[in-house]
Amino acid sequence: MGKPLLYGAIIASALVAIQPIHAATLERTDLNFHGRAYHYLFSARLDANPAAVRAIVSDIDRLARLNDEIITSQILSRESDQKLTRRLLLKHCILVFCFDIDFVEELEVLPSGDIATRIIPGAGNFERGETIWRIEAISETQTRVTMEADQEPDFWIPPLIGPMLIQHSFIEEVTETLNNIERLANAPVQ
Repeated sequence: MGKPLLYGAIIASALVAIQPIHAATLERTDLNFHGRAYHYLFSARLDANPAAVRAIVSDIDRLARLNDEIITSQILSRESDQKLTRRLLLKHCILVFCFDIDFVEELEVLPSGDIATRIIPGAGNFERGETIWRIEAISETQTRVTMEADQEPDFWIPPLIGPMLIQHSFIEEVTETLNNIERLANAPVQ
């Protein structure tokens, strides 16, 4: 085998072995503070099948694989296939400040397919909170994920620097979570 042909075979083999790199496309991110309360919204397009995306975000006991800050995600009780109560515990650090985000929430899959949550006051370190997850098919291979929430923590956020640091951290965490959803939704079934 001549050198050009050998080099061509090596390059062709390497190209076949390369897997596509997935990266969710953030379409919109908003984070607004009102005292201790905040409202956030993000929307992203994922190169993944909508049913696979829904299965990943609905797997409550395995949410920790979506973001390394999730310490615990567990079902506390189940009222039906569409309604349950879960606990979510996260460890979040911004610069040298670390804090636990701990909440218990009621989760319901609505007739529209949206996932709605409501924080149970006093069951963690949030006064209140509501979230809607919307998972929409763009095509068989693309999904739009939108999440909108209003939350009020029961812990102090430094008024001047806090919102700026949280904004930066928010975009990083959303990006990590969405990229992991997309990666897992495209992983071979095991």
